Amino acid sequence: MQKEIIELYTKSTETAIEAGRKIAELNMRTFERLMQQQADVAATYMDMANKSISLFGKAKGIQDLIAGQAELSREFGERGMEIMRKGMAVANESGSEYSNLVQEGVKTAQERISEATKATLKAA
Repeated sequence: MQKEIIELYTKSTETAIEAGRKIAELNMRTFERLMQQQADVAATYMDMANKSISLFGKAKGIQDLIAGQAELSREFGERGMEIMRKGMAVANESGSEYSNLVQEGVKTAQERISEATKATLKAA
């Protein structure tokens, strides 16, 4: 009985360590992808600022300036939407992976409980 309890405890500990490692890896991947999203946002703002400054220098009149600003606004909106789509994809994928990890953990916990119950009943 004592040996079985130690084996169950060892298995549970190994499983918990493995689950922690998987969560840490998923957290790191998610963090890296979200940081890339932030870099894309910053790059978009910088690019739009540069284009806006350039537009002020090239515009021959108020009509050119208004037309250029309208075009920049459209481009900025499109790029912003693309970044948002990518961000939502990252969130959805990460959410699915977290959900899979939880389901895996529940299944493993049920198996460990079943093993512990069998060992207890066997000893009784």
